[in-house]
Amino acid sequence: MKSIIRNISFLLLFGSITACGEKNVTVSYQEYPNAFRNPMKGFREFFAPGIDRMREEYPYPYGSMTKEYMQWNMIEDDPNDGVDKIIAYSNHRWKGVEDINVKVIPRVFLVWLEPWHGGKPKNPNNPDDLVGWHWPKGITQEKSPYKQRPNSVAAYVEEKDKNTPIIGGYFDPSFPERVEKLVEKLGQAWDNDPRVAYVEMGIIGEWGEHHDPDLSTYWAPHDEPDHVVNRTWIPGMEKILGDAFAKAFKNKKVMVRYAYEFKDYEFGIYWDSWSQPQEVVRGYEEMKKLGDRWKTQPIGGEITWNWGDLARFKSFEEVVADKDTREYVMEQIRNLHCNHLGGITWADFNDPKFQKNAEILQKAMGYRFVINEFTYPKEIKEQESLSISFSVVNTGSSPFYYNWPVEIALLDPVNHQKVWGKVLEDVNISEWMPGDNWSVNENKYQTAPEIYHVQENIPIDASIAKGKYILALTVLDPAGMQPSLRFANENYFEGGYHPMGYIGINEPIDDTRLDPNSFFDIQSDKSLKYQIKQPYTGPKDTKAPIPVIFDTDVGNDIDDVLAMQMLFNYEKAGEIDLLGITISKSNPYSIEYIDGYCRLNGKGNIPLGYAYNGATPEDGGYLRQTLDTIIEGNKILHPQRNIKSNLPEGYKLLRKLLASQQDSSVIFIAVGPETNLARLLKSEADEYSELDGKSLVAQKVKMLSVMGGLYGNEFDFPEWNLIQDLDAAQTVFKEWPTTVVASGWELGNKLLYPHQSILNDFPESYKHPLCVSYKIYDKMPYNRQTWDLTSVLYAIEPMANHFGLSPQGTITLDSIGHSLFTPSENGKHRYLTIQGEKNIQTTLGAIVRQVTGKDK
Repeated sequence: MKSIIRNISFLLLFGSITACGEKNVTVSYQEYPNAFRNPMKGFREFFAPGIDRMREEYPYPYGSMTKEYMQWNMIEDDPNDGVDKIIAYSNHRWKGVEDINVKVIPRVFLVWLEPWHGGKPKNPNNPDDLVGWHWPKGITQEKSPYKQRPNSVAAYVEEKDKNTPIIGGYFDPSFPERVEKLVEKLGQAWDNDPRVAYVEMGIIGEWGEHHDPDLSTYWAPHDEPDHVVNRTWIPGMEKILGDAFAKAFKNKKVMVRYAYEFKDYEFGIYWDSWSQPQEVVRGYEEMKKLGDRWKTQPIGGEITWNWGDLARFKSFEEVVADKDTREYVMEQIRNLHCNHLGGITWADFNDPKFQKNAEILQKAMGYRFVINEFTYPKEIKEQESLSISFSVVNTGSSPFYYNWPVEIALLDPVNHQKVWGKVLEDVNISEWMPGDNWSVNENKYQTAPEIYHVQENIPIDASIAKGKYILALTVLDPAGMQPSLRFANENYFEGGYHPMGYIGINEPIDDTRLDPNSFFDIQSDKSLKYQIKQPYTGPKDTKAPIPVIFDTDVGNDIDDVLAMQMLFNYEKAGEIDLLGITISKSNPYSIEYIDGYCRLNGKGNIPLGYAYNGATPEDGGYLRQTLDTIIEGNKILHPQRNIKSNLPEGYKLLRKLLASQQDSSVIFIAVGPETNLARLLKSEADEYSELDGKSLVAQKVKMLSVMGGLYGNEFDFPEWNLIQDLDAAQTVFKEWPTTVVASGWELGNKLLYPHQSILNDFPESYKHPLCVSYKIYDKMPYNRQTWDLTSVLYAIEPMANHFGLSPQGTITLDSIGHSLFTPSENGKHRYLTIQGEKNIQTTLGAIVRQVTGKDK
């Protein structure tokens, strides 16, 4: 089905002495006026398995996601059931979603509706029935004092039972451990499953909605005026769930039911009562308090029109047909930066009136990327690069939450099939943000969306035959690397590519313009799909992430912040599990800075430890200044922990973290004074381990990568990190029982971090805390030594040949802090080296890529 041809504008600039000279062409296409399906945004479907009949026209015009309630005992009944059972049941329930380009939002649950609220048991003739109670083996059934009120879904307790707890079920003594182990398996099954869009936490409460019972006492219970412990709420379960999901899901976004819970975690929200006046305070206003959470975590839910004020409507069609309600929904979508909404299972998308109303909401939800203009050369000659540039704006309400690759391609001019393609290296579409601060009266964001500019030079393969091609752009689904995400522009070919114009390869062409009649209507294209191996058996690479502990003196030098960002990027890539951070700078602002920076990176729940009465108590050169920085009316860091938060002693946290890990598994990185490490070595048995500190380190640590000392013959002075707490440093180098690899001052002094990266490689660098701190620390432009960064790079990538290694030996420190290396076959110490300008530049490139998160 071809589109109705609208006014397509071309801007051809010739003869101008600008970037768009006679060799280049700039094209500008009209925005596609309608709503359309795009991955992981908009209307979200739900079908009750074995009950609801899926639509004949499925997939319908807008939806690209479906919610799947997953019964616990169907994915794990026995505690010894493996990950394969979760994958097998997921394959059964999600069969074929890839063929219609639909992603899944799974939510594990136990209880559909409690019997004292009128719940019915599972239908024995429907093995996938969601109704009923789905307790796994080993968890005793609930025994409750609640009784159902006659002719009501409410419940009550008799006076004699006013303090009687619920026995079994959520309150079974073995339940917390079962939760932790299940969530670990869920992460192994779903965290790299290309079918999964986001994961709703669920598990607790009716429908997995975190009420009945509750996870906290923040809000009053449904059936009683006040909370009763172990009946209306589960003490400690909020943290158990938060820790388990944060650890299990490094790649997929996790969403929770209520914004007032899980404050120490960077989770998205599924609010299942959008536009209900009864839920304004509990839902809408609490979600508004999350600030910029929407920039990194999805906000979604559903419009539940069978209760509250919306019960006056008999269908979803009626809800959105009502002008006041529709505008109220739209206001909430825009203000909360809503990514997706459900509640549409039985809606009739063939109804023209409903389609018009639904389109209004679909265009607003999620992202909507519009290309303003695109510039490229008319001809590429042999050994020339393809130089392209384009600008794009997000007119939707949320970002796209994953960094899918953008591909530039050459298409056959006749059949429009791809001849050649190349992924753009320096584009991160998850950074393309919409506007903010919605104005109902003006029907627009007061803070307009930023226009993002992309410019790249791309080498063309010499094997491409000379001739005339169509230059095109698309966004690929990493699952199969096929076109999937579309721009909201009219220039579109069936199959997912946006053609820009004709281009000559070793052949001049006179006219670059495309025939608008060749364009295809975006909304009508149902050919898109992604690929998974059949049957899906889990990710190809099941290598577990490396457990890492980071000890830092953030505040003394800016390289600590760069090193910390490297670790966050390693974790986002699934390469490490950052267990915790201990702070060796004994200054209170270091706590606030690190906590705020962790939250910026979605790690608000990471354990922190602090060296009380330690070294370098002064404020340093950028801590307070960055914490006090206000840009566009907002602080750039939002810490919640401070010196009054009673952080554990650094060495105590280290004991706790190490005790929980497998033997010889932990990589320890220390880049400041070694106070915490020395205190750890001297520590005695405690509640975390019966081993003393040295024995615990010997059992759990694989390697210590430390920035400290000076090696070789180029320089001779006591290195700064070591002499800030010389006694501690001497203890560590003398007593540490595992392999130690030191990065000396001379190494980082050769590798200078380029200031151009600070200016150009970070989204909204003018207000990015790393960039702001870098500019505060010293007068720009300057290139800073990468001392701490070298220790991080080697620790995580020891086999990548970034550095040379000294022979084995022993490092000792004299009375004033000189580091002395003595070769020894039995020595446990080595130090890093690097020689040659080529090696220096190659290693520096690796450091910059890891700091910025750019692809290798």
